[in-house]
Amino acid sequence: MSTLLRGGTLLPLKDHPRPMWGDLLVSGTRIAAIGKIETTPADAEVVDISGCVVMPGIVQTHVHLVQTLFRGLAEDMPLLQWLRARVWPLEAALDEASLRASVRLGILDLLLTGTTTVLDMGTTKLGDIVAEELVRSGLRARFGQAMMDAGDGVPAGLLETTRSSLDAAAALTKRWHKASSGRIGYVYMPRFALSCTRELLEATTQLAKLSDLLVHTHSNESVEERNAVVMATGRTPVQYLLDTGIACERAIIAHGVHLDDQEIDILRTTKTSVAHCPSSNLKLASGIAQVARLRSMRITVGLGADGAACNNQLDAFEEMRLATLLARVVSGMGTLTAADAMVLATREGAKMLKLDGEIGTLEQGKRADLLVLDVTKLDGPGGDPAARILFGGGSRSVRHVLVDGEFLVRDGVATKMDANEVRAKAGEQLQPLLQRAGLV
Repeated sequence: MSTLLRGGTLLPLKDHPRPMWGDLLVSGTRIAAIGKIETTPADAEVVDISGCVVMPGIVQTHVHLVQTLFRGLAEDMPLLQWLRARVWPLEAALDEASLRASVRLGILDLLLTGTTTVLDMGTTKLGDIVAEELVRSGLRARFGQAMMDAGDGVPAGLLETTRSSLDAAAALTKRWHKASSGRIGYVYMPRFALSCTRELLEATTQLAKLSDLLVHTHSNESVEERNAVVMATGRTPVQYLLDTGIACERAIIAHGVHLDDQEIDILRTTKTSVAHCPSSNLKLASGIAQVARLRSMRITVGLGADGAACNNQLDAFEEMRLATLLARVVSGMGTLTAADAMVLATREGAKMLKLDGEIGTLEQGKRADLLVLDVTKLDGPGGDPAARILFGGGSRSVRHVLVDGEFLVRDGVATKMDANEVRAKAGEQLQPLLQRAGLV
């Protein structure tokens, strides 16, 4: 089966930000042709996209689907208090039903706002539930169960032994890595230095290397967290990640807000990537990452909304918008244009996940992960397409979302999920979750 998207403006985001007018042909799971397509294949469904922009699907390199139910429940607190007083107790109180409801609600939010690929960090249990919902959804994902065998204020319901954490990750890898023809993949996820023993970090390094899997962790998010790591280890956070072997070309750190010159050089030399989460960093008053400087040092930077507990939305277009605005204030005009921010959310995110050969740009032969945006829904009427999208309302223009050539959103409606049912189930689970967490 083929789909011909006829007559739109295409943003390939490959070598330059310039748009082109034309068509895009999807055959099976891949982009078969791009440009002016004169002959319509006999089996093709023709979809009129005149007045629309087609761009690669968005890749978010740091989200927490298990926290979607926590939206609005952890307000006006800095990072460590936010974790200890609210987020960790809520995670510890998750059961199968509430976790499933949270993940489904998060996936729905992501798809309706144009995200097609995520790097998702779960909690320390029920990783199979997350995997099941990712497989069912059609979303492309790299996911992992959080690893926590230490830490002040960690509830008993989250705390693991070193061995149980490693065994759980190994079992999840065996069951889910390369599931759904490779659409789903497993990633080792030690939560952060303050919740992991050195033994766990070093063992994770070895296992990830042996199995050639990515490693994802939080680092340098807030001044308080940075200082706590220095006090506990005698090293700066990135030095400690280097000491334990975590920092490497397979590693992605979330946030990277408070990095000194030596740490930036370590990221550069080890080819460690950084997931920039501007809304989360602002909402928790953590600070502003030096994205333009990191990119000038050839450090790969992607974007993520983080979790709904610290955002409180999962809209990647808002992260793009904030990323370019903050870079202008921190580093100067022109250091991160609207088109640059789009590249972070597509091509660079794909590169971080080692998926740039398959997704991240509109090119013949790549996976058909893409968005169709109805620009008449944006503030307008004209101007540079990237700027119009980012500054004109972004996600409200999402008309169609495809992953592997399948419509997951069509005419603004999710095709594999009943949005009303997903939202109702989430609402049903909220009060019991709060009661189990002792927050009511």
